Amino acid sequence: LSLMIDIRYTQHGNHITSLEISGHAGSAESGKDLVCAAVSGITFGLLNALDELTDVKNMTVGDNLIQVKVDNPTAESDLLLSAGIIQLKTVQQQNQRFIKIKKMEV
Repeated sequence: LSLMIDIRYTQHGNHITSLEISGHAGSAESGKDLVCAAVSGITFGLLNALDELTDVKNMTVGDNLIQVKVDNPTAESDLLLSAGIIQLKTVQQQNQRFIKIKKMEV
């Protein structure tokens, strides 16, 4: 069990084509971990927005892993994913020991 939230996203030109979030912050005991709660709240809000407002349907939520793959990026999917990543970076700024964000360009 990793005691770090690992966030990776792929950008192709101006389009975000994937987002993967895994791990646990380990900043407090289970159920009281505010870093995990913040990341979960942002992530599930983002998944719900993508589901309701875009054609992005390739989303997997598993134990300790969330994946989003965008086959046909649109302005809407890019905007929502960019906003989600900005929110996650905001949480990371105050919790750098617990969250790592990596951008991969393709």
